[in-house]
Amino acid sequence: MLRQVARVVAVLMLFTGVAVAPSVATPAPAVAAPCTGEGGADNEGNVGGEVTCPGEDGDDGSDPGGGGGDGSVRECKYGSHVIPCKKGKAVYNSERGCYMALANPQPPKDDKIWDGKTEGYIVACVPPEDECLDDVEGYTYLCAPFRLWQEDPPPTEVGPSPLELAERAFARMQLTMGEIGSTPPTTEVDGAAIGIVGMPVWLWVANPAANTTGPITESETDGGLTVTVEGQLDRIVWTLTDDDTGEVYATTTCAGSRAPGTPWSEAVSSDARPSPTCGFDGAENRRSGNITVTGTAYWTAEWDGGGLDGKIDVPAQTRESTLAIGEAQVLVQ
Repeated sequence: MLRQVARVVAVLMLFTGVAVAPSVATPAPAVAAPCTGEGGADNEGNVGGEVTCPGEDGDDGSDPGGGGGDGSVRECKYGSHVIPCKKGKAVYNSERGCYMALANPQPPKDDKIWDGKTEGYIVACVPPEDECLDDVEGYTYLCAPFRLWQEDPPPTEVGPSPLELAERAFARMQLTMGEIGSTPPTTEVDGAAIGIVGMPVWLWVANPAANTTGPITESETDGGLTVTVEGQLDRIVWTLTDDDTGEVYATTTCAGSRAPGTPWSEAVSSDARPSPTCGFDGAENRRSGNITVTGTAYWTAEWDGGGLDGKIDVPAQTRESTLAIGEAQVLVQ
């Protein structure tokens, strides 16, 4: 009983800004469940969705509930333990591994905790009790509350779900099919350019960048949780379509490191060899006239954060242009 009283007093002193000595916690009372919600981003990067927290719509939050394994619900974890995301006014910070709230009142600026700083905030940090003791067996002092300085105040509400943060980060990537580079050049690049039937067609991404050829990484942080998304260009599928008949008569897939292709130059190839990475050989380039070349990029996007991971479905991205192809005997007349 005395140990329990000592613990309660220690925690109360911590959140009121009074320094406390390390102590071992007693089991905490039942607390509210994490917030739940859903959100997403469309192709223009607009993020929507609503979040419902315990206590709203008559929910007292006493039931921790389930789900969240797919990241659509905010789920807080300490090691292998699933824990409430909020205790009182303190919100769990997965990076620090503790419940954080402003020390109230803030200690005077001459307190050594400020370390000479005059701006920012002093934050109380309380590790989850039983879960911490389970994980640091023999080192119970690591489970003691502590205080620290932060430039910004900690959040007062549970933040978005990992999936919503992933979708926010993904929306900023703006993954796309890059501009088409080719030999012969497309008519959009050179209106006078004419290729020859039976000659190889080289294809490449003319504007290589993180969002056209990958890899690309974006992170989003909110409510003490950081989610990182990694995007990779998986492959580009190229087709040649006869403009007169609408027939797709040649298809090739350039995957992995070959996907961005190799730009043609005389230094790379001064003869009629096919591209070493991506394109059509002479036998596939067998139609004359205006030919539509279409590139369709397929991306993968995987996210990780909050002890969870997942994948984001990326719509295929397409771009097309026109090649003018002629018969060799006609061109020399």
